[in-house]
Amino acid sequence: MKTFVFISVLLCTLIFGSVSWKSTAATDVQKRKAVAEFAKPVIVQGVVLKGQYLFVHDDAAMSRGDACTYIYKGVAEVRANLVTSFHCIHIERAKVKSFAWRTRETASGMMELVDFQFVGETAAHGVPVAEIFAVVPVVN
Repeated sequence: MKTFVFISVLLCTLIFGSVSWKSTAATDVQKRKAVAEFAKPVIVQGVVLKGQYLFVHDDAAMSRGDACTYIYKGVAEVRANLVTSFHCIHIERAKVKSFAWRTRETASGMMELVDFQFVGETAAHGVPVAEIFAVVPVVN
């Protein structure tokens, strides 16, 4: 009887040991894309957008702390058409049924992109404020 139990345990160990256990951690990483049409000029990170632009968000880059948002002129992810890239700011919002973006009016009267959000998501991707440093002369 002890031999039977030992052989059964050994056999089960061999069977389960040979099964490939696949982690879904690597497959959970996503790259989402959407096209926006700007009829009027919109400023993003100091760049003025007008026309069609492809928004790409890369979750893997975000988790590494790299620039995770890429905006391309046109509807294709072509490196030569990259307009700007940045590390977005996560903002919780209500779920949207279509690709959405929010703007605000600047002091100069131009519209500036605040954030954007992909279909069916509650996470919006905020555009960080571009830092502009002024050179101030030192008066002695």
